[in-house]
Amino acid sequence: ATSPTQWTYSLEADAANDSTSETAEVGFSQKRPDPSDVGHHRYVRLRHLDCRVDQHLPELTHESQRCVSPKLPVTNQLVRANRPRPIPADVCQRGTSKNWLRVSESKVYLRPEYSSANCTAEPVVRLDDQSSEFGSARPLRSGDELPSLGFRASCQSPDRASRHSSVYYGVKRATSSAAGSRGGSPTDSSELGNVIMLGLDSLSRLESLRSLPRASRIMQDRLGAITLQQYNIMGDGTPAALLPILTGVREADMPESRKGFAGARFLDDSLRWIFQDLRDRGFVTLYGEEQSEYGTFQLRFHGFRRQPTDFYLRPALLQQERLQTNAICIGDEIASARMLSAVKDLFTLYPDRPKFAFTFFGSLSHENQDLSPMDAELVKFLDWFEAANLSSNTSIILMSDHGQRHGPLRNSMQGKLEESLPLMSIALSRQLMSRKKDAAEMLRTNANRLTTPVDIHRTLLNLSGLRDSTTLAASGASLTSYSLIDEAVPETRSCSDAGIPTHWCSCLRLKKIQEPSSNELAVRAARFAVNQMNSATEPFRHLCHELQLGNVTEADVSLASEDLARRERHVSWRYVAYNAENSALLAAGYLTLRLVTEPNGGLFEASVQFGLQRSRFGNPLLLLSSTSEASRINRYGSQAHCVTEVAPHLRKFCLCRTGVSDSPS
Repeated sequence: ATSPTQWTYSLEADAANDSTSETAEVGFSQKRPDPSDVGHHRYVRLRHLDCRVDQHLPELTHESQRCVSPKLPVTNQLVRANRPRPIPADVCQRGTSKNWLRVSESKVYLRPEYSSANCTAEPVVRLDDQSSEFGSARPLRSGDELPSLGFRASCQSPDRASRHSSVYYGVKRATSSAAGSRGGSPTDSSELGNVIMLGLDSLSRLESLRSLPRASRIMQDRLGAITLQQYNIMGDGTPAALLPILTGVREADMPESRKGFAGARFLDDSLRWIFQDLRDRGFVTLYGEEQSEYGTFQLRFHGFRRQPTDFYLRPALLQQERLQTNAICIGDEIASARMLSAVKDLFTLYPDRPKFAFTFFGSLSHENQDLSPMDAELVKFLDWFEAANLSSNTSIILMSDHGQRHGPLRNSMQGKLEESLPLMSIALSRQLMSRKKDAAEMLRTNANRLTTPVDIHRTLLNLSGLRDSTTLAASGASLTSYSLIDEAVPETRSCSDAGIPTHWCSCLRLKKIQEPSSNELAVRAARFAVNQMNSATEPFRHLCHELQLGNVTEADVSLASEDLARRERHVSWRYVAYNAENSALLAAGYLTLRLVTEPNGGLFEASVQFGLQRSRFGNPLLLLSSTSEASRINRYGSQAHCVTEVAPHLRKFCLCRTGVSDSPS
């Protein structure tokens, strides 16, 4: 039978079953699974396995050790088995609800098929950061100026047989009292640069490659984006990611602003926000966030006393989302399309002003839904961005707050690490690269070093052309951050140096295993890897030999921090993810192996994930699982001629039973 992708070894002999022989390490014993282990993996009883496996692991330390990034696969069996249900990119156009109006460049237009409708507009009025209301209605005709940033349109056909009501919003054209009037003048404008930030909730760097393939390719191939490989979160949830980006201060260090706490203040009374710095230099600013009911700065915090940006979409979004029948669509439009249209209008209506737009989308990604509709909208936006030649003076960032926080993938070691490693992809403007000759190369260097949201804050200031401070003081402590386009992040930077709690630290501790061929942990993992190869060729056993482990020539063990390894996610009835500790887990990490197989003389490199935990009966258990397919690193020549046509993907594993004329080299 085909072997599973996971094995669990019992590391203690069972006195009640001394008849179990050591040959069980090749086959499976019939021992009943430990009920405490989810997944009902098969067990292998090994009588003489060294129980001191933990002696082969590197010492756990959070201090002053270079961060080694985990090498995680984009896809594997666990990832493939837990993909969301596909959603058509045109899902909203398939419905019966239609929008009668559109907003473009500060004007409102009736769609041609509804051009004879009679409409009124009620402006959205911000009361505070938790609520808004509608003002008095006024007539609305096609081609009118946008009555306010957000408004409720109420329309009916001439025969009164059809009605339409929806909230619309956009960017208003500048007047004497409108956008930018409270900001300073854009002095030294040649050094100022526009920035667009497109944020998605709950999207790891790897998940962006799976779920946003087209947008990711455009960012990298056409806009030259550089993606940070070791961008690590600093705490739990969205505030822990966005607060440092927008203020330079960690959530753990901020003044008290939480609801229900004595002395709590509004966020703009207690912190200096990048929006304020930019407006003081004459920037026109925009901020919008989907899922306003659960606003990043309003759910747990008191929010903003004053409107933080020139174009603040929250009041309109509060009203719009109350009228939506589902989170994805507004009539026949994807909800996110409206916010992207507002960003387009900002850049069209204010061509001579420096601009900063921060948008955050969660209607699809927060619930781990298929992102095909979002990918399609991002492709349209990036096509527009390129066609408008905005890359000449505008840096664009595609980013996220954290990876998935719940679901089957999240409770695997890969999922834990992905939660700590969100997307941060930065495409620099040509103007900036001309002004800072080394900016792209510096960013490329820092892409492979440990970086944080606090670093992004300093980088944003420099992308915009503002000056910044190298050291940010927080609660009396000094937290060093780096502008990723100006300074090299030290290769030796650790999570402790960066202010990342061990609970969220994705760095692995490395140790080369001496004499791996006699090391119990390495040998068990290597046998598992060979078993995976045999699993792949099992359907063609009449053509291919079964392989055996010949030798383990090299082995490195990479150990995750204890806090991260034990971190578990659960979901309450209100769908709020929270942490729990897996106290049975003793250690977890990865083994990177170089091994030889027989009789084909194959040389392979394989990565195996392991978990060492204690069952409820007290005996240690070693769980092994594959992270990706092993790589063949020597030539197989004509060894696999028999599967070249029927199964070419198995050539590296297959030694044909007949007709082999050459040996590997």
